[in-house]
Amino acid sequence: MDIPSLLDTLGRTPSATSRATGLSRSTIYRVRDGLTSPTIETLRELALAAGYDVEVELVPASDPAAAVAARVTTDPATPALDELDDSGVADSGEVGTIHDWVARLQRQAEDDLAALLRLAGRYSAPQHRKGARFFAPKPGVSQERMIDIASSALGRRLGALSGVAAAQAYLGHAPDPGPVVAWTTDVEAVADRLAATLREVKEYQPAGVLVAPTMQAYFIDMMEPEVPGHKVVSPIQAAIDLYGLGYDGLATEITEGW
Repeated sequence: MDIPSLLDTLGRTPSATSRATGLSRSTIYRVRDGLTSPTIETLRELALAAGYDVEVELVPASDPAAAVAARVTTDPATPALDELDDSGVADSGEVGTIHDWVARLQRQAEDDLAALLRLAGRYSAPQHRKGARFFAPKPGVSQERMIDIASSALGRRLGALSGVAAAQAYLGHAPDPGPVVAWTTDVEAVADRLAATLREVKEYQPAGVLVAPTMQAYFIDMMEPEVPGHKVVSPIQAAIDLYGLGYDGLATEITEGW
């Protein structure tokens, strides 16, 4: 349950919610309007008033803004941070999140480009992305055919392939078997098309197809290789994704000489 749904469940005015939770009305207003992120203590009081409690769990990070932050810092083809909003590939809220990631990556990587891309990959790994859908490999179906199936599922929608599909496009080789990543802004539609051919499963399949949601900025500078219709993320996005998937050697090959 997200915070707006929690407030709807309470079904009270800010004044009534304030009395029920012991929180100030100004805090209720700021949380309701998205002007501030509630602390754990604030969130627990809201949850208890609605008959719930809060359980905190650490999960692997996968924030698309981390990858975009690495790109605005290092990639000439990606608009600079102060130009992203006007470019139409990120809204003001996304730009703020990207700004925060720029600061994090620069603190941790300092001036080491390779370290920055590795960190961005770890923080935006597709296999950990909330909302990702996973499809198992099909016996007897080649990796080339798996890439074709994923590409066909994307169709004309905004999206692009990554993982072994990008390694094959840029390097001419890739681990076989290996994961095919399909980034898209419409996971449900792409997953529905894949389900007609492949079996959906609950966990990441290192030799299957992974469909995951992302920001429009991921598709800046994407390319179409020789096979018509196969849209592939840009080289820098491919390297970030390969680092996130654990294929450091392939990512380093792509970035060699940068």
